[in-house]
Amino acid sequence: MKTGEKEIEVNEAQDVSKDVCAIQEKVAELKKKHNIKEVFVVEADGLRAFLKRPSRAQLAYAMTLAQSNPLGMAEEILKSGWLEGDMELQTEDKYFLSISTQIDDLIETTQVEIKKY
Repeated sequence: MKTGEKEIEVNEAQDVSKDVCAIQEKVAELKKKHNIKEVFVVEADGLRAFLKRPSRAQLAYAMTLAQSNPLGMAEEILKSGWLEGDMELQTEDKYFLSISTQIDDLIETTQVEIKKY
């Protein structure tokens, strides 16, 4: 490995570390600003967006859209959860379709048990 190559690798590692710190700072800021516990980060091709989970009311509305427009549910969840970021992730089909395949990650559920006595 040449000296120049090693220097580039170190610089890239420093850039990644700075980027992670910037994301963590932005997440902390958004949590405080919106009084929420979780922030999701979506990244693609150098673009970034910050999302929150949909409320029950937002999810109910999105589910009504799914009956007539399957992508409508994903679009509504994305729009209602959008905190800030690069709008191309929401408006360009290639990004939107990729996000829509992972939209379930924004909908929190847990395992419950119902017992009759």
